[in-house]
Amino acid sequence: MTPVTAAIPLIRINPEASLQHKQISENAFCIIVDDFLKDPDVLVEFASQHPGDFSNPNVGYPGVQLRINDDAMKEIYRFIRSRMSKLYGFMRGQIGIRSLLSMVTLPPDELHFMQRICHIDPNPDLNRDKYATVIYLFNDQRLGGTSFYRWRDEELVWKTLDILRDDADKGEELLKHHFETFREPPRYMTESNEIAELICTVPPRFNRFVFYSGDLPHSGAITAPELLSDDPKQGRLTLNLFFSVLPKTN
Repeated sequence: MTPVTAAIPLIRINPEASLQHKQISENAFCIIVDDFLKDPDVLVEFASQHPGDFSNPNVGYPGVQLRINDDAMKEIYRFIRSRMSKLYGFMRGQIGIRSLLSMVTLPPDELHFMQRICHIDPNPDLNRDKYATVIYLFNDQRLGGTSFYRWRDEELVWKTLDILRDDADKGEELLKHHFETFREPPRYMTESNEIAELICTVPPRFNRFVFYSGDLPHSGAITAPELLSDDPKQGRLTLNLFFSVLPKTN
């Protein structure tokens, strides 16, 4: 199901904010910018005034989301084209964009199998690369940041998840057979297990921007799920942006 698209005014960024480079692994890094938005409370207030417009768009996301009109994100997209394209080596033009206000809300016992492990972002066009941004819009750091992982047996993970999509009963049986995690009570993935190794966690901070490759296995670091709420002023509200880009060719 596609989330409702909400129209909001142009979101301004802070021109004085500085970039931090954080190494995730030997070959991967993310960019962190604190105090990124000029007035982040505009988004918080907007979300709190439109709680009924949030919806659950797909089984992969453990919460609710609200699509934001692209025009409101023009300054952010300009920043991605001018700054991130240089750092990550992708083309400045023909960038596909999607932006969502999001709140993780599900208690652990309601998590679907695919929501209990880290993930990579979908990419319908194999000729393009995918990147993502999360901007934290909550003050309570106990709600969790973003963790990055390294698959232990990537081929086995995708094989079992593909079977799960086609045949739920058979897929669940295989997941439980291969991975101890699925033989235990449901919980958010927040540490290393037999599926993937935790390699880095970016802690949350209000108005912190984090940019990373969507090909990196990642998940929300939900270590205190009892604090989750569907109230935008209390819950784990984030602005999530997804970019489909053309890699530079030599």
